[in-house]
Amino acid sequence: MRMDTVNRYRQRRGRVIARLIAAVSAQLGRAIDILDVGGREDYWRNVDCTGVRRITLLNLSETELRREQGPEGGPEFASMIGDARDLSRDFADGAVDFVHANSVIEHVGAWDDMSAMARELARVGRSGWCQTPAWAFPIEPHFRAPFLHWFGQPLRARMMGLSRGYRGLDLSQRRHHIDRINLLSGAEMRVLFPGKSIHTERVFGWPKSYSAFWGPADTAATG
Repeated sequence: MRMDTVNRYRQRRGRVIARLIAAVSAQLGRAIDILDVGGREDYWRNVDCTGVRRITLLNLSETELRREQGPEGGPEFASMIGDARDLSRDFADGAVDFVHANSVIEHVGAWDDMSAMARELARVGRSGWCQTPAWAFPIEPHFRAPFLHWFGQPLRARMMGLSRGYRGLDLSQRRHHIDRINLLSGAEMRVLFPGKSIHTERVFGWPKSYSAFWGPADTAATG
């Protein structure tokens, strides 16, 4: 997929998130604090952060936080080390105005790990948004290779030769990258986030991503 097309969809998604944030801020009557699980500052350049006071970026390691800075004149940023599968050390139930995770849940491990992350997001966030690429989309978004994710791991490792950035890796390295990504179906997202609204983003009719969202802004996501 062309980068200008990718950027256009990111900007559209940013407008959806901005509407959710505005709705939460309006309901609370104040600027809100966001916990961005697995996030980075530069991501927020695509989002209107009006109504946001602070964004706390939570990642597993310091290296994940070393990216370009966020929008000038935007909210205050803070960072912390933590595990999305267990936030109990730092966050009580409902402690976060708005919890956010973009293309993270597919990276935390197998099904039990993803389930743990989903439970933690729903527990700590009075409102929230969790997006993940759709398994049903024919282009694997991380490797940008067609159909690769629809096959078993051994064949996927061989098919990584179709991906420009990975074709030079040996088999062990390819399996490492294959095993660290688990794309989800829409049905699986509904199981992970029971009772939450699920929005499907589509490209030419194909599901491109799924987003679970909840809180006072349920109707804002698709408005």
